[in-house]
This record gives sequence, structure tokens and C-alpha cells, in this order.
Amino acid sequence: MSAGHAQSAVDWVASFDELAARRDALTAAELDDLGLAAWFLGHEAECVRAWDDAHRAYLDAGETDAAIRCVFWLGFTLADHGETVRAGAWMARLFELLVAAGRPPQDDANAVLAQGQRAFAEGRFDESIGLGERALALAQAGRDDDLEVLATMGLGRSLIHVGRISEGFACMDRVMLAISSGRVSDRAAGPAYCAIVASCLDRWDLDRARVWTRDLNDWCDAQRGLEPFRGECSVHRASVLRLMGEWDEAEATLVDVCARERRAQTLENAYYGIGELNRLVGRRAEAEAAYRRASELGREVQPGLALLRRDEGRPGAARAGVARALEASPIPGLRAELLAAQVELEIEHGQAEVARRAASDLRAMSDLLGTDYLRAQADRAEARVLLGTDATEQVLPLLRRSWSAWRELEAPYEAAITRVLLGRACRALGDEEDAQLEFDAARTVLTGLGAVADLGRLERIAAGDDRPAASAGLTRRELDVLRLVAGGRSNRQIATELFLSERTVARHVSNILGKLDLANRAAATAFAFEHGLTAADRVPVTPELGSSADAAPPRHP
Repeated sequence: MSAGHAQSAVDWVASFDELAARRDALTAAELDDLGLAAWFLGHEAECVRAWDDAHRAYLDAGETDAAIRCVFWLGFTLADHGETVRAGAWMARLFELLVAAGRPPQDDANAVLAQGQRAFAEGRFDESIGLGERALALAQAGRDDDLEVLATMGLGRSLIHVGRISEGFACMDRVMLAISSGRVSDRAAGPAYCAIVASCLDRWDLDRARVWTRDLNDWCDAQRGLEPFRGECSVHRASVLRLMGEWDEAEATLVDVCARERRAQTLENAYYGIGELNRLVGRRAEAEAAYRRASELGREVQPGLALLRRDEGRPGAARAGVARALEASPIPGLRAELLAAQVELEIEHGQAEVARRAASDLRAMSDLLGTDYLRAQADRAEARVLLGTDATEQVLPLLRRSWSAWRELEAPYEAAITRVLLGRACRALGDEEDAQLEFDAARTVLTGLGAVADLGRLERIAAGDDRPAASAGLTRRELDVLRLVAGGRSNRQIATELFLSERTVARHVSNILGKLDLANRAAATAFAFEHGLTAADRVPVTPELGSSADAAPPRHP
């Protein structure tokens, strides 16, 4: 039942039904096959029971190597699904069998690979590298293609985590070539595919992610009844589709995942993806609901939620949310997105030094990881800082390089956002004609995508009305008060919503009028509307995601 990747489709439903119908009469090898079919169909309890029975039947028949392999797969698959306690128990059983057979665990590829997997899960990456190298050598010596692929995958993942990026991705490429050649069983191909695509997306290696996601999707299509990887594969595919501007297809894919997926980790990423797509097209209530569901499942919902808050005219909540998420030391891919958002938000609200530090951190990540996506992000972030500090002469080369990278990556939304900045740079240099050409090009793409909020910002910029309110010296709290003034609240109502005294609110209102050189509250309201600081269509917020303008969603484990 170890069908190679290059062979014809496998009907796991038919295989499971046929074997389960004569469960009591199965041989050890057939019980092994039943466990594999159950695993592919997502029948975890039956998978564990079948592989447990198979390993005992193998022992009764004197087939110790086959019994050890059954136990290894039980521990490996449970660990891969995050069930560390049960996985540990089976790995202990693996060591018992090796000792009973007179085989030192340090000389067995299964045992060393299991130790490496555990070291990686516990964050002992240097140790997991050594174990991965040892497992790989043992698998190669034993001419075991499946274990060689899993050991190479584990080694690559560990190398990437310690910053040896090129070595790590070289390992991943070897794994993918081995799978494509048909030398590897479907049992090993599934976890290898998913781990590698996830590693690519976590570090924004978009070129690799696009190629391997397509192959993963083809592999999934060849497995009838497949469950363990279908949802995760679809989430990866939707991420690539969103970057390529295929937003409708990406959303349909994620909605389908949410309708049938059971694993919380897959679901949380699917809901976050839905939130992002709804935010981009201006469906704020739907975005809020999707972010909320992702948060309930344990997903970090920044920077998506922060950018939604920005679109609602709530800069305080947006900036606080991103800052809080960055303090949690997220994985590289998420950290890059948070830093890019922080640059944008802080520049918009006059905090140039915070933005400069974030852009510098993003550049350092780009230099370390070396992907085209991150280089384009870093170039654009640096350009935002320079635009916000009037160092315009250095901006155009950065933005042109960034736009060229987005075009090569076939990422139309990112390319369009970069052209908006190019237009601003041209205007700052006194070239209004080229500025409008850049705005027109960006408008065409954003209109085709349906990027409502970005189109609104573009129209204000193209009309010459892109001066951030914070450039007049408003503090974050003053911006929050201005938004509520524009919403028609009295000082008493503002005091209640922001948990301030009426006297403090009155002082904030006086400061706002003075800094903006406005005569009264009506003029302040007009200013807020003109600069996109209102929240007329604000979605009601419940305590889980923050009840005030400065609140941030709780961090989930």
C-alpha cells in the first residue's frame, strides 16, 4: 500500500471499507494497510488501533523490523498532529522494541528521527540538526527512501530555524525532487509536502510556495477520501491565490475548508484568511466576524485586525494591536507582516522614529532570509519612511525595485499599493503628470480587485488630500477623541466610551481645535471626514477584541 507519488490515484475509501469488512481475519500486513487507510481518511482512533494490532501481529510472526516501523509511524503521526503525550508513549515503545532486539537506538534511523522530531518540537534546534544529520546518514545506509525524506525534511526545517536558510531550503528542494520522482510512499509524501510548503510561506519564499503548493494540490487530488492534508493544502493554496490576486477563488477555497475541516490549527488559519479577504474588499462586518473566530481558535489576528481598525478610523487600536503582537516574538513570516504594517501605521500618524526602527528590522529580516517577497517589503517600508520624512530623492529607486519584484512575483495588489507610493514620490518631486499616471495604473488594478478601502485612500491621495492628521501634532488619544467628536458624541459620551473624565475630554477637544486651527466642533468633524478619520460604519466591538480605541485583542496561547 506504499503507492508512489508518481503512480495512479489511490482510493483510500474503497481500501478502508474492504479491509474493515474482514477486520478479524486480517494478517499483520493487512492490519498495517488498514491503519494507513484509516490515517488518510482521518479516522484517528481506528488508525491507532489498527497499527497497534499490526505491530503486535508482526511481533508474533517474528517480523521485528515491521513492528518497529508500525510503532514509529504511530508516534510520528501523533506528534505531527500535536499529541505529544501519546506520541511520547509510542516512541518509548519503539525504544523498548529496539533494546529487546539487541539494536542500539542510536544506530536505528527510526529512533534517531523520532528523537530529532521531539528536539525540534521542544525548541532544541541545534540538537535536532545533529540528530537529523545522523538519521539521514542511517536512512541512506539502509536505503530507506521514506526515512531519508523525513530526515531531510526535519533537518531542513531545523536549519531554517537557526538561520541557515540556504542550507535548509536546499534540503527542502531535495525532498520535493525525491517525492516527484516517485521513490517515496504516500505515507511519507503527505507530511513532507505540508511541512515544506508551510516553511516556504512562513518565510515568504513565494516562488517555492507557488510551485510546491501546486504539486501538493495535485497529490491531494490523487488521494480519494484524503483528510489529514486536504484542509491544510487548501489553506496554503488560498494564501498563494490571494497574493496572486485571485481573491474570489481564494475565498471560496477557505469557505469550503471551514465547512468541513476539524483541526483547529487549520481552521484558525482559514478564518484569518477569510478575514483578510473581506477586509480588502471592504466587507468590514464579515472581516470582524472572521477575525473573531480565528482569535477564538488561538490565531494571532494581527496585523489584519489592526488594518481593519485603521480603515474604521481607529488609529489608536490599530497601532496598539500591532505593537502588542510584535512583543510576542512571532515567527518570521508573521513578524515581517507586522513590521510592514507598523511602518505604514506609524508613518500615517507621525511617529517617524517608530516607523524607522520597524523598517530597519524588516530590512534585517530581508537580508537574513533573502526572499524576493521580503526584499520588496523592505524596499517599500524604507520608502514609506523616507516619504514621511521628506527625504524624497532616495525614494524612487527603492519603489521601482519593489514594484519590479511584485510584478515578477505576480502579486498585483502589492504592485498596485507600491504604485500609489510611486505617485506620491513623483508628486513630492514636482512631477504631477507622472504622479497621476501612477495613480491611474494603481486605480485600474485596485478597481479590478475590488479593494475598496485602498481605493478610497487612493482617491484622497490623487486629489492632493493625503496629509495625515497626526502631522498636525495630534496625539493618539486626541485622534480617538476627534473620531468620536465626528461621530456626534458629546463630551460626556466620549468620556464614558474612553473611560476619561469630562474635564479631560474637554481639554483634548480644546487641544485638537488649537492644533488644527479650527473654530469649533463642526469644523473638527469636517476635518475628520476629509481625512478618513470617521467611523460611521464601525462594527460594534465585543470585549474579546477590545472595547475601546486603545484596546488590543488578547494573546491566545
